[in-house]
Amino acid sequence: MGAAAAAPPAAAQTTVLKYSNWLPVGQAMRMEVIEPWIAEVEKVTAGRVKIDTLPKVVGTLPAQFDVARDGQADLVVFIPGYTPNRFDILEALQMPFVSDNPEVLAPVADRFFRKHLASYGEFKGVFPLSVYVVSPGQLFNNKRPLRTLDDFKGLKMRSPQPSATQALTLMGAVPVSKPVSETYELMSSGVLDGTLMPPESIPAFKLNDLVPYATIVPGAIYNTVLVLGINESKWNSLRAEDREAVMRISGDVFAAKIGAAYAKGDRAAFDGLRKAGKSVETASPALVADMKKVLVPVEQDWIAKARKKGVAEPQKLLDQLRADVAAGK
Repeated sequence: MGAAAAAPPAAAQTTVLKYSNWLPVGQAMRMEVIEPWIAEVEKVTAGRVKIDTLPKVVGTLPAQFDVARDGQADLVVFIPGYTPNRFDILEALQMPFVSDNPEVLAPVADRFFRKHLASYGEFKGVFPLSVYVVSPGQLFNNKRPLRTLDDFKGLKMRSPQPSATQALTLMGAVPVSKPVSETYELMSSGVLDGTLMPPESIPAFKLNDLVPYATIVPGAIYNTVLVLGINESKWNSLRAEDREAVMRISGDVFAAKIGAAYAKGDRAAFDGLRKAGKSVETASPALVADMKKVLVPVEQDWIAKARKKGVAEPQKLLDQLRADVAAGK
């Protein structure tokens, strides 16, 4: 009996989550937010939850949602826009001229999703730990400065998601839907003339020398939503106190850190391009006004799509989103 009484209590079981990573070393989201968050998860759960970053991405980049849903990995960052016609309601966050400030829009996106969009169930099978945007995509190309809509004609431009694809088409460019990881190869081989991309990602994906012309659009043509997601069954298997602890450092808190990291990365990226003698121009008020006119169908088409998916008043949703962004809340 003495020996039994002296036995130490059973250690709390540790759950190891497998994380499918596709972000390169040095990239802002990975280095400044995700890796510190991984360390913080272990700390706030007193070591009961640990995250193991797998040596290479599981499956393809566009398939990351399915990778998590099907349990091939537990934790992923997925980009809903890489699989068009699947996460239609979420595209409210990606409309033209919603915001060009990731420090504001990233945390607003998470709160707006949870309050207004989560109930539509587009992420069935994957629990969203954080829904956020990175920097808005700006215009980079190797042909010419973009000063009028005519300058877009015929440019083969990478697009990351449906609203950006539609916007490029309406402006006269030729959109090519490809993940960010393929941009270098496609530009260096001449398949692409340019890309829509968060400025931070230009040096991160080694594109500085391939894009002599950068155009900043005030207000932004689009934003891209990303989601830090976990397999729903795996999430539900964690202790309630651990889920609560993880959510305290996720959600809009995680999103705000992403926004800050990208805003800083954008400034550094543009400084690097200017120092290298590249052209960095801000679109004129006249060009922005022309863009706003020509891009009206992007919003109209989303409203029709959302209505088909069961959203009773899509315009009211967009108005609320813009009000939240204006209030910074």
